[in-house]
Amino acid sequence: MNAMIQKGSLLSVVLVFVLAAGMAGQAAAQTAEDALRFTERAPATGPRMMGLAGAGISGVADYSALFNNPAGLGFFQRSSISGSLNAVYATDASFSRSAGFSPIGIDEDVSETNIGNFAYVYRAPTRQGSFVIGLAFNQVNSFERDLRFAGTNSRSTISTSFLPSESEFTLIGNSLDALDDIPFAAFNGGLIEFYPEFLDEDPDAYPFLEAVVPGSTIEQTGSVIERGRMNEVSLGGAVEASKGVMVGLSANLAFGEYDFNSVFEEADVNNENVAEDYSVFLDDGNLLEGFGFLSYRQFVQSELLGINARLGVAAEVAENVRIGLSIETPTYYSVEEDFGARYETFFDDGGSLSYGEFPDDVGNGFFDYEILTPWRFGAGVGFHSDVVTVLADAELVDWSQLELDADTDRAFFDDLNRSIADDYDMVINWRGGIEFRLNDFMLRGGVAYQPDPLDVTLFKSDGSELDRDKLFFSAGMGYRVDNRFQIDFGWMQGRFDTGYFAYPVGPLQGDDLLIDEEVSQNQFVVGVSFFF
Repeated sequence: MNAMIQKGSLLSVVLVFVLAAGMAGQAAAQTAEDALRFTERAPATGPRMMGLAGAGISGVADYSALFNNPAGLGFFQRSSISGSLNAVYATDASFSRSAGFSPIGIDEDVSETNIGNFAYVYRAPTRQGSFVIGLAFNQVNSFERDLRFAGTNSRSTISTSFLPSESEFTLIGNSLDALDDIPFAAFNGGLIEFYPEFLDEDPDAYPFLEAVVPGSTIEQTGSVIERGRMNEVSLGGAVEASKGVMVGLSANLAFGEYDFNSVFEEADVNNENVAEDYSVFLDDGNLLEGFGFLSYRQFVQSELLGINARLGVAAEVAENVRIGLSIETPTYYSVEEDFGARYETFFDDGGSLSYGEFPDDVGNGFFDYEILTPWRFGAGVGFHSDVVTVLADAELVDWSQLELDADTDRAFFDDLNRSIADDYDMVINWRGGIEFRLNDFMLRGGVAYQPDPLDVTLFKSDGSELDRDKLFFSAGMGYRVDNRFQIDFGWMQGRFDTGYFAYPVGPLQGDDLLIDEEVSQNQFVVGVSFFF
């Protein structure tokens, strides 16, 4: 196959490799959607607050106050040590009504268990008022998710999406001189092919074909596996500035990892791909005939480290009534990313082509970049009595202020940030919870809502509008064993719809393969607290 790039253009091929390696950051640079995925978080952390759907900006004596309003620490009456385990169980149901695709509906489950929280809260002895400091580790988001889909397709193929546009290749006469980085990788992996004989007949002809004969019925299967989590370590404190008025501050270090692995495969189950034009000549002159199977694999491994601060106030404004305000500074994230892809094509006569392993470095590499999140402003109100606590929160986040940056390819990131400012909007996240106390037992429930910040209409595979808003339901209970020991349990379920393009939209592609997803994520947290 490489023989089609003639020896006289070897220097051009070398330059393609060098430029692709130098511009690999652009190929892997995160989109706004990826940055949003990294920086969004669950409404709650910890067993008590998870049962309350995270509501507590008005001031709650729980270590998760470091997560929503550190002023809540001031309401602690005793010091405590707490810890919990967090289990995540997620279901991803897939379906598609894309043109020509006959799907097999698949529900995929995934689960994981980790340390969810660990916290130490110290109430310092004071003559009057309150002074409390706290140190906490919290898991604030989980990326665990599996998507799988399968079906037959008679209208489109992933190989078409790699066909280059006229700006992505250059010719010298009737010979291929250079290809853009991604088409070059697909070309060497056999997913697309160059045919100079088309140019012999017509100098203005388009000289590429995909691996799969258009109109063939092929079997398509795919899987997308996402793993990882975001954690936060917070150090903060609260002081009673005046009677019943708590002021709190925390410094927070966010860290975590995200792994993305996808596999997309096509197979000629009916042996329809036998057209003569779709043969491949190798360097040694041998001919590969009849497409049989192709595989396209991608991976991204990201490590994130971020820092921010939170400031809050909570005050008792009437008997049993508190209000609270919180401000979170933008979080500065540093992201280190390792990415790559592998292309393979197998033919009926037993031959194969592949590209994507070292030293095949086009489309593979490392990249560092930064994310700066928007400010967060929160307000809450709560009713607190010996029998019942009722809480309600609202949090404002202007996602149009989200920014990405890197030391290289500044023009690309400038364009990306302009698109974010145009396409994303301000949202208000809502949370509400209630807790009943019956002697030593506590029963909790809550609901939370996070609107989709993307101000662009998206569609499902059947053409109907896609609603990506997230809705959360929660419940929990606690039992105070004695004056020093308490057990808590929390559950929260988040639901949302989304979609996944099985392969990118190519310049010459007519039909896309869009997979509809219904995602349900359940979190279960069990924790213990010791008071002293």
